[in-house]
Amino acid sequence: MDITATPISLVVYSFLGLLCTTFLYGVYGIFLTILKFLRYGRNRFFTQISRPEPPVKATDRIYGKHEMLKLKSSGISLHYVSKGLPNQHMILFVHGFPECWYSWRSQMKYFSKDYRVVAIDQRGYGVSSKPPFVQDYRLETLAGDVADVIEQLGYESCILVGHDIGGLVAWTTAMLYPHLVEKLVIMNCPHPVAFRQELTFSQIQRSWYMFFFQTTIVPELYVEADDYAYIKDGFRKKTTGLVNQDYITDGDIDIYKYTLSQPDATKCALNFFRALFRYQSDFSRAEIVAPVLLLWGCNDHKFGEDFAEASQKYCGDIRLKKIAGGSHWINQDMPDVVNKHMELFFNEPPPADPTPEY
Repeated sequence: MDITATPISLVVYSFLGLLCTTFLYGVYGIFLTILKFLRYGRNRFFTQISRPEPPVKATDRIYGKHEMLKLKSSGISLHYVSKGLPNQHMILFVHGFPECWYSWRSQMKYFSKDYRVVAIDQRGYGVSSKPPFVQDYRLETLAGDVADVIEQLGYESCILVGHDIGGLVAWTTAMLYPHLVEKLVIMNCPHPVAFRQELTFSQIQRSWYMFFFQTTIVPELYVEADDYAYIKDGFRKKTTGLVNQDYITDGDIDIYKYTLSQPDATKCALNFFRALFRYQSDFSRAEIVAPVLLLWGCNDHKFGEDFAEASQKYCGDIRLKKIAGGSHWINQDMPDVVNKHMELFFNEPPPADPTPEY
């Protein structure tokens, strides 16, 4: 059965509801942007520090080697950081917004002793290629990037890990390219079909920024204002930031600012959300066949726990681990807890083949 099939009337009503919600939160976002401008003043609002080179902390060899990879399917190039030997099994990490490869620093350091760890900067981020159109950021296209990375690095399959919107990309990769995903780890991100079908009014309020991002120009100004204060606020504020502030420094935040301050990076990062709403993916094959570990920080300000519960029905073999006190940024907020859950999952024996019947 096609679990995504819906009556045409429901599609129309959903589209109209999306337009109305986008308009309302677009107006709200514009109002907040004007308030920022009035509070900061013109000079501070438009202040942006030039960052032509990555911060020294980002180039520390302890995290691995920085390289570029030209993808065979699209011709774009992705920046990635890797550590480990090519003959080791690979863990591939996919970051969320407004992050980059560096959000996986704790996991890369921990697992590099036993695995080849690779963290990409998705298209649109940092020095990776930045295709100009919204359609270039459809989930299927982003999943194709991940598939190319796996194959071009010489692997038949890998352990795939995603967080936030990188989690949506990882879910989609596991659906479209099941042969490439041996195990799947998702952090604080619902299955794409669960996100579509379980979008309650309460969740719409949590996700208001996604609707605001559907508008043009103003969201870019909002994110870039006062030298990307949006990024610092997201990680620092009590309502949105890490619970354990010792795990995020101003130097760490500056790496994320560097990533989004590259030419056209802010617009491209926002195009992820625009494509998510404008192009409805065909998820008729929504079930995930790979074993799944879904980690969920219970203090997530973006996604409610209902999404975690709803995501389970699209997985044939899933373990849901709720982390009490964890924020949306659990891979950075509680790295020891996250790494231990991941390690236990990785070390699980493969499921036994069913006994043949005679």
